[in-house]
Amino acid sequence: MTKEVLKKEELISVPSGNVVRKDVNALAMVPTKEKISILARKVYNVMLHYAQDQGAEQDIFRARLQDVVNGIDFNSNNTEIIKEHLRQMITTKVEWQSPTKGEGARWVASGLIAHAELRTEKNEVVMEWSYAPNIKQSILDPQRYARISLTFQSQFKTISGLVLYEICCRYVDNPGGVTARQHWTWWRPVLTGVPNNGLPSTYDEWKYFNRDIVKCAVAEVNQLTDLEIKSVEHKNGRSVVDLQFSVARKKQINLPLSLVASPVNLKDIGRAIKAGVHQSRAEKLLAKHGEKTFGKGIDALEARLLQTHLGEVRVPEKYLAAALTTADDNTRLLKDVPPLATVKTETKSVRLALIEQYRDNKRQQAEALYNESIDSVQRDLLLMFETTLPSIGAAVTATYRTRGLVAPLTRGHFKKFLTEHFFGKGWETPSDTDLLEFSMRSAG
Repeated sequence: MTKEVLKKEELISVPSGNVVRKDVNALAMVPTKEKISILARKVYNVMLHYAQDQGAEQDIFRARLQDVVNGIDFNSNNTEIIKEHLRQMITTKVEWQSPTKGEGARWVASGLIAHAELRTEKNEVVMEWSYAPNIKQSILDPQRYARISLTFQSQFKTISGLVLYEICCRYVDNPGGVTARQHWTWWRPVLTGVPNNGLPSTYDEWKYFNRDIVKCAVAEVNQLTDLEIKSVEHKNGRSVVDLQFSVARKKQINLPLSLVASPVNLKDIGRAIKAGVHQSRAEKLLAKHGEKTFGKGIDALEARLLQTHLGEVRVPEKYLAAALTTADDNTRLLKDVPPLATVKTETKSVRLALIEQYRDNKRQQAEALYNESIDSVQRDLLLMFETTLPSIGAAVTATYRTRGLVAPLTRGHFKKFLTEHFFGKGWETPSDTDLLEFSMRSAG
């Protein structure tokens, strides 16, 4: 570990390990007002890793920004992404406590860091930061701590999964193999990173909190890490009162190859901001839909922005949300449809089901394109649709005159018209290649 005091203009090297020693009091951080995002927690852990490498006797800690986060252009305004998380770490007050009652000291509320600064030195962006005096020594040279793998951390998609992983790391080598036992409501702000008064009212009931948070967090830890955990419920009658988790190491696991600290990946957030989506909204969509789906949604938004003949995208955030919902729907629809290994081996029923999903996807894409077109383009398309009404039939024409596009009958025909306009005649009869690409794209 590097112990010598660093000169202000000196750049530090990347620490050789990928493990951060996290004090027990920093595991169950409870926000007092504002929530803690998963990206902020990841960045905090990487910064802590660098600070511990430089030593507790330092007052100011330094790291290359590219070593802490990756995937964004630091020579542009995208540095606002990391600035926002640094502001959050400074202003968000948390109560520090250990998951085990009586273990360690409970500190007064303080920010995650005391200050932060970004500066350019020798064509590189450098981050400087410090910690509050009342927590600095404990978090930089902890006596009781959990060993957190930053490589595993980089794979988490939810803050509940990441927090549960950190807590379980504290107890995996304990003889009992279980975490501390706490009332289940104690776990709500800890796992969500949201103060109790900011949580949905549904989480006042155990069954919903268990369904949405606990079970998902357990599944994510088991899938992504070298730990095998299970929730242990303690009941009073039929009601769950206390909650803890059993923890064990997996007997065999293919460990990640990386031996250095994994920087936090903000690539797709940067792409979303560049496309016109506000950072906070982009992060909410990323948390809701997951990394893979979010990346596909950004791909769709960027492709739409290139279609200048359709006019500008008036609300990029709205278009992205629609694209993500479509991707989620297609993934759910395809769960029971096996991938097309070869089209020839497809059964007739599976093929028909896939064709319907393909058509529905095209209709949704066409409607999204229409909604994001400028007003003049929308008016032209509506006039074009009205000219087709006589050929559709008297009933549709009469319904359109009285109820417009509100009626399901006319709305359905309008969607069909839009799909043919944007994708051409024959869109309803995809080729084998079209179906294969659609299946792989939606399930991948």
